[in-house]
Amino acid sequence: MKLPLLRAALLLLFVGGTSPAQTTTAAGGPLGLSGLTGDRPAGSKTEITAQKEALFDEQKNTAIFVGSVRVNDPAFLLSSDKLTVYLTKERSGIDRVVAEGNVVIVQQTTDDKTKPATGRARMAEYVPSLGRVTLSGNPEMQQGINRHIASAPGTRMVLYRDGRATTEGPSRTVISDTSTPRLP
Repeated sequence: MKLPLLRAALLLLFVGGTSPAQTTTAAGGPLGLSGLTGDRPAGSKTEITAQKEALFDEQKNTAIFVGSVRVNDPAFLLSSDKLTVYLTKERSGIDRVVAEGNVVIVQQTTDDKTKPATGRARMAEYVPSLGRVTLSGNPEMQQGINRHIASAPGTRMVLYRDGRATTEGPSRTVISDTSTPRLP
C-alpha cells in the first residue's frame, strides 16, 4: 500500500529513517568530528519550514521545500535554500536527500564537554544506503576553534556513518592550541 507522498516522505525521513547529516559527539579525526548516527531517539519529531513553497510530486516520488528552508531535529539543525527528498520507487525508504544553496548543518548535542560540529557548503547530499553525507561547493567543517576547509571549489568532504571522514581535493586543516604557555 502506498502512503500519500507527503506523509511517506516525512515519516521515512524524520520519524522512521536515519536523519541526514547527523554527527556524533565522540572524538574522531583531526577536528573531533565523528561519523553519522544511525539511530534516532524514540518519539523524535522534526519540523521543516520553507518560506516560498513545498512541492510534492506523486509521479516522481519527491518532496521539495524552497526558500529559507529550516530543518529542526533533535540531533541537528539544517538550513538551505532548497531541500529535496527522493523516495525509493516503493516509497519504503529514502533514496537520497539533497540540500542546495547556503547549506549549514549544526550538530545538536546535550554533552556540555563537546562543542557542536558545523558543516557549511553550497550542497549536501545524504545517501542512507551508503551511510554518507557529501558536502560540496567550497565545503568547510568546524568544531570549536578547529576547522577543515576546502582550498578549491571542487573539493568534496564525505562523512560516513562509521566515523570515517574523507576529503577529495585540496584542503587545509587548522588546529588551534588553546593550552596556556608555560613561563620559563
